[in-house]
Amino acid sequence: MRFSQPFSITFFLLLASATQAQGWIEYINEEDLFTINLPGTPEIQTIVYHSELEAEFPARTYEVSNRGSHYKVTVVDFSQSQSVHAKKLENERESEQIRGRNRWITDQRASVARAATEFRQRDGEVTYDAWGHLENVEGHQLQLSNPDGSRTFAAIYLHGQVSRLYILEGTVPPRMPPPAQFQQSLRFLDENGARVRYELRPDGSTTRVERGQIIGFDP
Repeated sequence: MRFSQPFSITFFLLLASATQAQGWIEYINEEDLFTINLPGTPEIQTIVYHSELEAEFPARTYEVSNRGSHYKVTVVDFSQSQSVHAKKLENERESEQIRGRNRWITDQRASVARAATEFRQRDGEVTYDAWGHLENVEGHQLQLSNPDGSRTFAAIYLHGQVSRLYILEGTVPPRMPPPAQFQQSLRFLDENGARVRYELRPDGSTTRVERGQIIGFDP
């Protein structure tokens, strides 16, 4: 979505005011390296995430329900991906080990597409399905109309610099507005707990923008 600079500033100021008025909190998690606005402290569950290439990775879900709406963040930790895939290959023939030496990279790169496919396979009708980014961390965004009339707004981002996959889904009752104060508030942290932003190049590479450096707005 493209905003002019004045509209962007006004929008996020109004969003911040609405968030405070409704009793939302800025939830900070330095273990999974993110912050996000939530209507209360989330319930945290540790799970096993099954990847595109059939490996298992540790993950956590963060969930809150409020006034008929449900908010969920899933964070998958790929930091041990290389060793996980090496272990899967250790009993294979040498030729297979050579062919599979980069599977740990491929598995992470495929993770956004896999998560998007899992949303498409739900019972709801997909009404929006497109590439997206947040702080120039690339990902994908989807919207679904569910059989009960509720709507789900999903966003998926792979923050490769810290080997984390973030899957957001906010589901709201019929005729309720989108959960913008949730979906647009995700921020990424580095391993020292500092917020990070990037500049994105056409080849997909990124450069971290240092604090105080100006980022251009989309025209």
